[in-house]
Amino acid sequence: MGWMLALVVVVLVHQWLPQARWLMVHMVTLGLITTSIMVWGQHFAEALLKTRLGEESRPRQLARLRLLTAGVVATIAGMLPGWPWLVVLGALAVSAALVWYAAALGAQIRAALAPRFAFTVRAYVAAACLLPVGAMLGAVMAFSPGEPWQGRLMLAHQIVNVLGFVGLTVTGTLLTLWPTVLRTRIELAAATRAAGGLLGMFLAVLGAVAGALIGSTLLGCAALLAYLGSFAWVAVTLVRVGVHGVRQERRVPLAPFPILSIAAGTGWFALTTAGLLVMWWRSADAQMATSLVAADVQQLTVPFVAGFLLQVLLGAMSHLLPVTLGGGPRATTAALAVMSRGAVLRVVAYNLVVALFVLAERGTAGSGALFSALTLGTAEVAGFGSLSRVVLSLLGFAVLVSFVVLLVLAVRTSSRLRGTAVPLPTPSRPEAAASVSPARSELPSPSVGPSPSVGPPTGSRTGPAPAAAAPMDRRALTGALLGLGSVLGATALGGSLDRSQGSIPDAAGTAGGTAGAAAVTPTGESTTISVSMAEMRFTPDRLEVPAGNTLVIELSNDDPHDVHDLVLATGATSGRLQPGESRVLDGGVVAHDMEGWCSIVGHRAMGMTLSIVATGAAAGTAADGGAVAAGSGTDELARVDADMMAAPGPDVAVRDARLPAATGPQQRVTLEVVEVAAEIAPGVTMDAMTYGGTVVGPVLRSELGARLTVDLVNHGSMGHSLDLHAGRVSPDEAMRTIPPGEQLEYAITTDHAGIWLYHCSTMPMSVHLSAGMVGALVVPPPELAPVEREYVLVQSEHYLVPAGAPGSESATHEGTLPVSPVKIAAERPDLTVFNGHATQYVHSPLEARVGERVRLWVLSAGPSRGISFHVVGGVFDTVFKEGAYLLRPEDGEGGGAQALDLAAAQGGFVELVFDEPGTYTAVNHSFVEMERGARALIRVTA
Repeated sequence: MGWMLALVVVVLVHQWLPQARWLMVHMVTLGLITTSIMVWGQHFAEALLKTRLGEESRPRQLARLRLLTAGVVATIAGMLPGWPWLVVLGALAVSAALVWYAAALGAQIRAALAPRFAFTVRAYVAAACLLPVGAMLGAVMAFSPGEPWQGRLMLAHQIVNVLGFVGLTVTGTLLTLWPTVLRTRIELAAATRAAGGLLGMFLAVLGAVAGALIGSTLLGCAALLAYLGSFAWVAVTLVRVGVHGVRQERRVPLAPFPILSIAAGTGWFALTTAGLLVMWWRSADAQMATSLVAADVQQLTVPFVAGFLLQVLLGAMSHLLPVTLGGGPRATTAALAVMSRGAVLRVVAYNLVVALFVLAERGTAGSGALFSALTLGTAEVAGFGSLSRVVLSLLGFAVLVSFVVLLVLAVRTSSRLRGTAVPLPTPSRPEAAASVSPARSELPSPSVGPSPSVGPPTGSRTGPAPAAAAPMDRRALTGALLGLGSVLGATALGGSLDRSQGSIPDAAGTAGGTAGAAAVTPTGESTTISVSMAEMRFTPDRLEVPAGNTLVIELSNDDPHDVHDLVLATGATSGRLQPGESRVLDGGVVAHDMEGWCSIVGHRAMGMTLSIVATGAAAGTAADGGAVAAGSGTDELARVDADMMAAPGPDVAVRDARLPAATGPQQRVTLEVVEVAAEIAPGVTMDAMTYGGTVVGPVLRSELGARLTVDLVNHGSMGHSLDLHAGRVSPDEAMRTIPPGEQLEYAITTDHAGIWLYHCSTMPMSVHLSAGMVGALVVPPPELAPVEREYVLVQSEHYLVPAGAPGSESATHEGTLPVSPVKIAAERPDLTVFNGHATQYVHSPLEARVGERVRLWVLSAGPSRGISFHVVGGVFDTVFKEGAYLLRPEDGEGGGAQALDLAAAQGGFVELVFDEPGTYTAVNHSFVEMERGARALIRVTA
């Protein structure tokens, strides 16, 4: 209950929590599910093996639970701030608790005398032994090992935990719990025969994990196919038991919610496992198969967690908790009835909510059609905006919370009726009560727990349902209609809110659904266009189609390495195309402008989009997902996208990254403050404040002990200043802000070696730095050996106001984007770049030769982010950071370094020698920053 209440709180405040999705998923899986398995697994084992433990064993069981809880809390506490060693400690604690639990169950099996249902407890032991494997795989991922291992470990982690630990435990439990819930009997021979599938599932999990870790699609998919076959072997017996149970005539009707919830959850489990199999097979790629499927498997989180885990757990608890409360047959019956209030309504509404989220996530034409069918044509995927998702989520959340409310009511009801007899309904007096035993009332004895009856059924008869079932059928139909109506009402309300807030266009605009299509009469003609996918772009990326024509796209993946796809705003999708593969995509009737994109993780952000223009369409239509006109209320935190594969604009001069030559003991330089329109990424121009006209000012060099004098001249439109980190001076005079048109003299002695930051110190400093007012001053250490190549890379991050958002009108240069203080405060950078531009050294790489020693000076200018500087394919044999050597070849220790870690305003240099020709990449190994532009190529020739 504690984990359930904590989960409710987290759901309510998740938008303000870091890694909220990961947190909610692991609170369900590690916290709620694992704790429930350990508690009820022990309870079931004692009941099935007839080895009721004494009170002296309870302290050990509580100690195991405390160890598990401590491990889960440590894992969560370590993962949120990124402390991998705390994650490892948490994983070890969780593993220890589960191994202890498995050992205890094994001892009970050995102590049992001819146990008939030992196969279920053996499944618990096998499943418990799998979770430590999954926990350690998760702990290793906390260290971010990089691809392909990150993807392989993630996929293996998901398989062993969900299909292994949870799937094996649930399936083994259902062989005994399912007949108990249905108050029917199962033949021991049939149960034993079905239990053979549990062994097949266990072995198949091991095979699938091996396939994930070695990157073998064939082995992994074959293992998943075997897993589904083994599960089907068990499911056949469960279905037969279910059919037999619902056909029995009963004096006391069955509680419907546990049956419906468990059955629905089991169905989601089978469907989602099959989806994982199909996804893995279709995502096959020679180099990155497991990485692709591990990214895609995020789509299965909703059906696995919400569809399977929560429904099976709540269904089982709705039966077990009233039974274990005891208090006599009448109290148990009444508590079961309370837990099943509104059962059909709850199950229908909840499963429709889950299904709509799953179909919206898939984004295929088939899923879009099914989405429309489930909502009776009242909603389309294209109109399923953010507010629709919020409203529908609240409906699903309300269904889950109703379990807690009904549980409290059930406990109160059970307490009130303890020790009274169960009523025996009759056609004339359904409320009449008679005193009978639990066996006569067909209720499971609380002392027996989950043990099913074995042998031929007694106390009930098969055949047509009694006439009294008709009211129940009408109530079930009413509940189903109310459940459907609640979902339709939620989607209608959400769609209305989306349209009113501009999240999606209204029916007369560009929603991309049937409403838009109806505004244009189909011509019956088609327009066929060939589109190539390569190097993170579509060619052509603008498709003009006469309004009313059917668009047919002949799509080909001409990229030699990457998998791509095309998703249209209407929901139509090509599916994934392997390199060299081609496919025809039916885009449907084009009624208005719309957008398309590649849905592979990160590809859309790198500019892989295209636009479809409906020529001749009515005025007022606009491209879905396109730019929003000024003043339309664009979110000021919206990301400003850039094409990270494109070359700098024709007016951009590539910065010379070479370290300037030595200047002698006396040096005087002038820094002129000018405010310019500066491109910092292809197609992205910033309203910049600069020293000398460039984002990131000129690299200065001074010798150790030399005198450096800087004349600061302010040609800007506001006050500016200068802070030279290398000097020891009073800030009062040298760092004062000077108004436009004035200048000051700033003199220092460079007494300390390093690469030093200089920047504007006028408040708000974060805005001035983000606008480009940063630079580097290099002071080499004494007796620094000469090298063949010496470059300087200054990293800076930039926060921009999106076009049309509040504040965009403040730009002083036409066509530019001003700096966003809102994004700075929220730490939401748009770009992180080297030497002022995101792609300049991608298209104009730094140069070196094989065998040359290359020194790379690196400065993290901020204003807020640091850097983990790494050269792909290289090893540093010299590392100098913040005035001191951390590594030198002459140390004699044979050490090397892979990264230079620098916080904001820190600097240093690294040295390396390239042994082979090729193209190497210098990156910020915090990859989110690299993907925002912090990378530079180094072309090494023989």
